[in-house]
Amino acid sequence: MPDKQIIITDDVPFGNVEWGRSKILVSPAMNGAEHLRVGVTEYHPDTPHAPHSHPGQEEVIWVLSGHGYTETHGERQPLRPGALAYIPAGLEHKTAAEGGPMTAIVIKGPAADSSGKVS
Repeated sequence: MPDKQIIITDDVPFGNVEWGRSKILVSPAMNGAEHLRVGVTEYHPDTPHAPHSHPGQEEVIWVLSGHGYTETHGERQPLRPGALAYIPAGLEHKTAAEGGPMTAIVIKGPAADSSGKVS
């Protein structure tokens, strides 16, 4: 079991992803986390990621700034600061910013989906 760690989020660099930028703060590769993955994502406006799902892995998207939406079953639900989207394991979804960047804390558990993928 890893020891407790303090992570200064500003010290962790962002990496580019198709829909913006992301940085992983807690994961098996980063610090030996066994049961969850925590990151920060900056969604660029109007560039949703493709609809996808995480088999065996739940996801929480907690919006810190900006506005956007999350979509499941063709239904869009607005996201704004303070909104928290819970996405059950295996549910196909997509998320995007609108009108400017949207920044969110993204938490997934367990750390890997049922196929072993850590995203």
